[in-house]
Amino acid sequence: MSRALLGTMLRRYGQSVTVTDRDGGQTDTRAFVQPILERGETDLQIHPTPLGTRRGDRYLYLGAAEVPLRAGDRVEGLGLTFRVQTAQAIPVGDELSHWWAILRVKGEKEP
Repeated sequence: MSRALLGTMLRRYGQSVTVTDRDGGQTDTRAFVQPILERGETDLQIHPTPLGTRRGDRYLYLGAAEVPLRAGDRVEGLGLTFRVQTAQAIPVGDELSHWWAILRVKGEKEP
């Protein structure tokens, strides 16, 4: 997918998000942020731990090539705050097409 085509899709259909990098810099942008549901799951994914339960739901992020992501960055959108678990730049040919990332909902207590 070309950078121009994805940019048009993000402007038209993407959600407004704010990306805060580990140095505190903030960028307002648009991205696709969707929950990743386990097979057969429709609600929050709650995981038991020795200290109780924690949210385990993950979200897929597809965003503009101009706004890089790194593990540990923060993404705010959809009324939630997320922590970037992993991120990858996706090239198409010699050009960077977009950023792909897995986000976890940031809670008061994280694993």
